[in-house]
Amino acid sequence: MILILAVIQAKMDSTRLPGKVMLPLLGKPVIWHIYERLKFSKELNNICISTSTSTSDDPIVNFAIDNGIKYHRGSEKNLVSRHLGAARSLNADAVVRITADCPFVDPEIVDKLIILYNKNPSVDFISNTKVRTYPIGLDVEVFPKTTLEKLLPISDNPVFYEYFISMYVYEHPGTFNSIGLQLDKPNLLRWTLDYPEDYDFIKQVYTHLYKQGTIFYMKDILKLLKEKPDLEKINSMHISQYSHLKYQKEKDNIKN
Repeated sequence: MILILAVIQAKMDSTRLPGKVMLPLLGKPVIWHIYERLKFSKELNNICISTSTSTSDDPIVNFAIDNGIKYHRGSEKNLVSRHLGAARSLNADAVVRITADCPFVDPEIVDKLIILYNKNPSVDFISNTKVRTYPIGLDVEVFPKTTLEKLLPISDNPVFYEYFISMYVYEHPGTFNSIGLQLDKPNLLRWTLDYPEDYDFIKQVYTHLYKQGTIFYMKDILKLLKEKPDLEKINSMHISQYSHLKYQKEKDNIKN
C-alpha cells in the first residue's frame, strides 16, 4: 500500500503579511482550517506540518503540539530537504504539498490528484498548476518521495527556495515525467493569502460559508461570488501577483 502524506508548508516570516499562517479566522488560526479541511480527504493517509528549525517558527510548532498535529522541522530555506525529511520521518511513499497560505484548499481536488497519481505510478510530479486553470490558492502538488531524492543533490539552488520544484520539473521533461490536471473552463481567481486585502476577502468568504463540523468547496465559493460579485473586488488589486508570473518575469529579464 502506498502511504500518502499531506505536508502543510508553513513559516512565520512572510514579508508582506507577517505571521499570516497564524492569523485568526473565525476564532482559529488559518493553519487550523487548512488542517481541518485536509481531514475531509478520502485518499490521504496522514497529514503533517512542515516548518523550519528557526525559533521564529516556534509558534507553529507550539500550535501543532497543542492540537495533536504531527510536524517536522527542517531547513529554513531548503524546501526539498525539509519535505524529504518529513516524508522519511513519517514513512511516506508520496507527498501532497499544500502551502499554508491556502485556507480554501479543497479536499475533492486533492483526491482527484491522488487518484491520478495512483493511476500513473511511474510519474515524477502531478499538479493542477502545470497549466493554470484553477483559482490561485487551490494549488496541489503530488509527487513520490523519490522525486525529492533525485533533486536533493542540487537542492541548494535558490530557485528551489522560491518556487520549490515545479518550475524545474516542468523545464526538464527529459528527466522528470509530469502530469497536469486542468479545468475545462479556466477560472483564475485570487484565493490565496499574501496581502491584508486577501485576508479581508478570505474572512468574508468564511463568514458566509463556514459551518462547524463541515467544510465548503470550490463550487460553493464560486456560487457565493456569483451571488455577491463585490467580494472579488476586495483583493482584485493583487490579481496579477502570482509566483509563476514572477518566475517568468525573472527569466525574461535574464534573457534581455
